[in-house]
Amino acid sequence: MMQVGQYVFCSESIVPVRSDFKDQAEIVTQLLFGEVGTILATHYQWIKIKSAHDHYEGWIDQKQVLILPETTYYSILKTFKRQFSRLSIVKSSWGDIHTVMGSFLPNEEPIFEIGQYTFEVVNPEKISIPEDISKIALEYNNAPYLWGGRTTFGIDCSGFTQAVYRFYEIELPRDASQQEKIGTEVKFEEIKKGDIAYFHNEKGNVTHVGIVLDNFSFIHASGRIRIDRLTSTGIFNDEMKKEAHQLHSIKRILT
Repeated sequence: MMQVGQYVFCSESIVPVRSDFKDQAEIVTQLLFGEVGTILATHYQWIKIKSAHDHYEGWIDQKQVLILPETTYYSILKTFKRQFSRLSIVKSSWGDIHTVMGSFLPNEEPIFEIGQYTFEVVNPEKISIPEDISKIALEYNNAPYLWGGRTTFGIDCSGFTQAVYRFYEIELPRDASQQEKIGTEVKFEEIKKGDIAYFHNEKGNVTHVGIVLDNFSFIHASGRIRIDRLTSTGIFNDEMKKEAHQLHSIKRILT
């Protein structure tokens, strides 16, 4: 039986993290293979966890994670890196696990143990991250929008910016309103590739976010990961021929 205070390891490709301890509850984010967290509460087969990478909290089914010894927890945080390839395979005692871009895998040693279980990364990659942030961002292009999603099979706007910046070992908070508090504000005339633009609703609350590319092009999640044009007041959607979001602020994190 899992207990409060224990560490856990995500042993499935993608695990839904929910707002409450039931399958019908809203998915607020996801855990990807290899990510770790701490148990905050338990309720029958459900555990409330805090993820190590962004401290987001939510409920998951305990059958989708493994108990993680404390020493292994800290070792993973130091030695694992984000998977850059679209898909990979990790062999486990119960069969092949198909991991997705953004999963947390060992950077060099392909075989690792979690408690009594042994895993092996098939064709491990020596992870080398492109200096050009657009090369990473464009790997997600056309991924469908999914509230709470964090993968190329479904992702939301803040999950997208978080995923891209994570490859540079910059851990942004999970939600757009939280992310907006990070970085140095820049004027529209001073923007450069890699800056993050935030947008507000009619109440002035930050609800949308995306990444600046070259020549005022802008990549974000709106129906899908797509490229539009950033203007001094918002995002101009060329397909709809209108401005779709109202600009709130622009922040620089990469220098």
